[in-house]
Amino acid sequence: MIDEGALGPTRDVKEMIIAGCHVRLSYRRTAEAGWIVSATVKCGIADKAEEQSVVTQAFDRRESAERDALQQVTALLGHQTDRSHSQVRNWS
Repeated sequence: MIDEGALGPTRDVKEMIIAGCHVRLSYRRTAEAGWIVSATVKCGIADKAEEQSVVTQAFDRRESAERDALQQVTALLGHQTDRSHSQVRNWS
C-alpha cells in the first residue's frame, strides 16, 4: 500500500540481515504525522540476486510501522526455498 500523502524519502534508514538476505528499512513521515516504512529485501548472489519491496500502511507510531514491515518481510522470506538442502533422502 502506498500512501500518496507521504513525504519524500529521508535518510532515516535501518539495514540488517534476516535469513541471509539483506533488508533495508526506510522510514518516512506522512503529512498527517504518521509513519510509513518501506522495506527492500535482496537475496542471492551477483546476477542471481532478486529484490522485492513492501510498504506499510500509515501508523501513528514508528515502532508499529517497523513491526508491520518486519512481519511482511518475514512472510516474504517464509516462502523462499533453500534448494541446497533437500528434505528427501535418497537411499541408493
